[in-house]
Amino acid sequence: MDKYLNENYNATYFKEKGIMLDNDSFALMQGIFIQKTIRRDMYFLREGEPSTELAMVMKGLFRTYYIDENGKDITKYFYPEGSMIFSYKAYITGEKSMYSIQALEDSEILTARASDFEEVVKSNIQLLSFYKKILDDALIMKEEHACSFKLLNSVERYKQFLAQYPELEKRVKQYQLASYMGITPVSLSRIKNNLNVNK
Repeated sequence: MDKYLNENYNATYFKEKGIMLDNDSFALMQGIFIQKTIRRDMYFLREGEPSTELAMVMKGLFRTYYIDENGKDITKYFYPEGSMIFSYKAYITGEKSMYSIQALEDSEILTARASDFEEVVKSNIQLLSFYKKILDDALIMKEEHACSFKLLNSVERYKQFLAQYPELEKRVKQYQLASYMGITPVSLSRIKNNLNVNK
């Protein structure tokens, strides 16, 4: 039986999301998901590729990023353990992904074809609730990030990041965090230094 998709993990991973799967639902998940290892700096999805798979991050860390018109690397989101990764827009529209999804650490994922997951979700209310929870979490994350640029200054955005993702700063490179916040690495260093001085 898969190391992660087993009864013990079912009792923790799904419970943390407020969902418990019965045996039938759990069996459906086991039937479509397989475990994969993705090494640091490798890709789950590259910009320009179709989005056909989704994955649950069991261990490790990923980011979504793109290269802008000036050749600058822009980090959009981080995905630590417990996250679901895939390009929902690219999958729904059939277009190629506008972003790349890259592992920032050696990572363990459970992955399935998005079409297979969609099929089992249609016939199972528990898995449908799980899918809705995934999409709700993603929408909240994206809206909070977008609103932070409208409502918060750079210092407040940094504090928000620390509150939302405790310990994550230690796991990402400074330029990645800076681009996520919409500032330069130099500005991020200045913010961190000022906050340390004022402690």
